[in-house]
Amino acid sequence: MTNEQPDSRMAPPPRKVLYAAYGAGLFGIALTDIYALIIPLLALSLGLSPSEIGLLIGARSILPLFLSIHGGALMDRLGTRRVMLVGTAAAAIMALLFPASPWFPVLLILQALSGLFMNMNWIGAQTLIAQVCHGDAVTLGRFNFVVRAGTIVAPIVAGALWDVGGAWPTFIMIALCACSMHVMVRLVPEPNAEKFAAGPKQSLWSALPRVEDYTRSFAMMMVPVIAFTVVVAGLRNGSTGIQTSLYVVYLENLGMKGTLIGVLFSALEVTIALASLVVGAARKLGRPEWVLLVTTVISIVTISVTPLLGGIFLLLMLMQMMRGVSQGLMQPMLFAIQSAAAGRDNQGAVVGLRITANRVCSAVLPPIMGFLADTFSMESSFLLTGLLLLLGCAWLAWLVIRHPEFRIADKA
Repeated sequence: MTNEQPDSRMAPPPRKVLYAAYGAGLFGIALTDIYALIIPLLALSLGLSPSEIGLLIGARSILPLFLSIHGGALMDRLGTRRVMLVGTAAAAIMALLFPASPWFPVLLILQALSGLFMNMNWIGAQTLIAQVCHGDAVTLGRFNFVVRAGTIVAPIVAGALWDVGGAWPTFIMIALCACSMHVMVRLVPEPNAEKFAAGPKQSLWSALPRVEDYTRSFAMMMVPVIAFTVVVAGLRNGSTGIQTSLYVVYLENLGMKGTLIGVLFSALEVTIALASLVVGAARKLGRPEWVLLVTTVISIVTISVTPLLGGIFLLLMLMQMMRGVSQGLMQPMLFAIQSAAAGRDNQGAVVGLRITANRVCSAVLPPIMGFLADTFSMESSFLLTGLLLLLGCAWLAWLVIRHPEFRIADKA
């Protein structure tokens, strides 16, 4: 494993290519937020219980949990652009099947399959921009800012469409977003085209999972910097797991409309976008590992205290904005550190590793929260899940204090 730094001598990408890569990321992450809002609303409209809703939401992360590493390795092997063209087309088709199949077992299958395609597309968008900009932290910060525009607008539009027209108009919009992402990917040339032109032609068998892909990716966990950032990313995504599981259900039970819930989602994304622009200043706040840990703790606490806010919209908005600042500061820094530590030929693999850690939380937390809600109360499920994630942060802090190798070099 290498510790390559982005080469400042590399020519910057053409603006057309850079903007198209930004566009692919914009639609990719917007789709993730739309599903996070709409699937719980769909489940509630069908009368599903909290446990069933938790299982339905968790199903979205089951296949990505096992295949994210394969997806990242596949992009390194076959080309990011080629894999994304297939994934975006499949995502558009899958979206139209949801309103046509309102049965719980079928929805579980659709959630699992569409979750895989959406996940692969988001891995691709992150890999694509890292390859296009050669891992430059400033460009990655701008990417994080631009893509948030989709998640700022998309939840409000999706919530309003749901309130007005229900499932069909909303899922048609989802399909159109996937088609738009497909178009953006077509505008970006394959970043490592010379590598694939010089190598042997790949067969269909090349698309199958390989044991060596997993061993190569998990071997990167032997690099302490990568191991630390992967676990931090997973814990940070735990706060997203809370939001995408019973957060929407809790607010809807309080009588809040889909449009207002979409506004809360958008408030988070606005602050993430703005905070991403000052990633350089974030590096001056302290040692990188402590900045990552503190912002992760803030992200967890601000979503876990939701039941203590009394359903007051302004307080809910404030917590979302505080959470957005913490995530916006940490994400570009984390991406840049991992990109530099992995080296150019392992960009897809390290993104797949990070997404795998994220999917562990996304697959496990919703069913856990649903079980806690059925066993105790919905309010208790927020607080207990948050406590579990904070214990993980405390363990990481102990590792950093006791083992210097987990500390991140300031130039990483």
